[in-house]
Amino acid sequence: MEIITAIFSQINALGATITMPIIFTILGLLIGMKFSQALKSGLMYGIGFSGLWLVLDFFMAALGEAANGISTNLGLNLTVIDAGWMLGSTMAFSSSLLPVALIGCIGINILLIFLGFVKTLNIDIWNYWIIITGGVLVYRFTGSYVIGLAAILISFVVVVKLADLFADRAWDGDFIPEGITLPHLDTITMAPVYWLVNKIIDRIPRVRDWNFSLESLQEKIGVFGEPSIMGMILGALLGVCAGFDVPGILNLAMVSAATMVLMPKVCGILMEGLAPISEATQELASRKFKGREIRIGMDAAIGVGNPNVLILGIIIIPIMLVEAVLLPGNRMLPFADLSSMTLYILWAVITSKNNMFRALIAGTVGAAVYLLCGTFVAGVYTQAAQAACADMIPAGTNFVSSISAGNPLYSILLAICRLLGLGA
Repeated sequence: MEIITAIFSQINALGATITMPIIFTILGLLIGMKFSQALKSGLMYGIGFSGLWLVLDFFMAALGEAANGISTNLGLNLTVIDAGWMLGSTMAFSSSLLPVALIGCIGINILLIFLGFVKTLNIDIWNYWIIITGGVLVYRFTGSYVIGLAAILISFVVVVKLADLFADRAWDGDFIPEGITLPHLDTITMAPVYWLVNKIIDRIPRVRDWNFSLESLQEKIGVFGEPSIMGMILGALLGVCAGFDVPGILNLAMVSAATMVLMPKVCGILMEGLAPISEATQELASRKFKGREIRIGMDAAIGVGNPNVLILGIIIIPIMLVEAVLLPGNRMLPFADLSSMTLYILWAVITSKNNMFRALIAGTVGAAVYLLCGTFVAGVYTQAAQAACADMIPAGTNFVSSISAGNPLYSILLAICRLLGLGA
């Protein structure tokens, strides 16, 4: 078990931009690709993924400063601090659940593929931490290692199954290549919420016919509907809301415009690496498994190249901060994870089929869910963080949580434990 923990700790230290190209190359060889093809596919994926996170980090840093400015202007003073996803990952990587959970998740994944219950092979090993963190919270609440491990394995099955169920929607909108899925717990578990919002809108006469997208806007107003121009305008407006001076407003406008242009390009490079692996996997499945389909599970970040996702990621920040003030029952101040909202609203755009009116409504509802669920888990989350990484908790903070931890699955797991009287 110590060896497995050491290996995964090394994977964590290297980061996904290094480990995923290696995994991709090995996977290519295992499914019958020539070494040169597998290496090129892995390398192109690595180049695209590195570029993706260079642009995302550039974008998120600018959005983070704007979010802080808006928060200050609104005078937010809430008792639960969003300390960011890094706190959750540290809790997972330092947990005694880690080695057994890794073996269990990989084993169950392979078994369920052979049984035909799921189609996704989740190779996004680095992001297994999101699944494991849920088990850490259950372990902390119940005091039972076995129940904590069971929560992890159940979560893994739920996430992979959801990735299968919603894959067609992502393929239809050209968010990701066919054969790829996104079993990323803190994003895919919101897909049913966003889907439900769309179903409710479908039942509202007239409103259900409202359709707005960057493409339709561009047809009406020409160049001002271009993603780069829209990014510039929204970035400038966000800077004004944050109280920036003129240079600060112009800088945020340019960063937003640059992201709109650069993100689709780096995602295109990433897709060059993904496509050969996906095609080779399907060929192997049809030859060896009687036509059974096998999909490759990847990081949700590969789906954010769509301009509608990036635009909504900007718009949702001030909306979520206002919700934090007005939403009854909320005690969480969105902070560290707020700049990552582009990822958390991804499925709002996908399930809305690029209809930005629907995506905005779904994203607003989703932001409220993240806030309320983040508040709900805060007590247990704080206890787990104090035990695993107390030095990472901001000084003077009573409770910590995160937007990532505000995914509905963590809350469901803890609610079930409470209902069953499993608290330690």
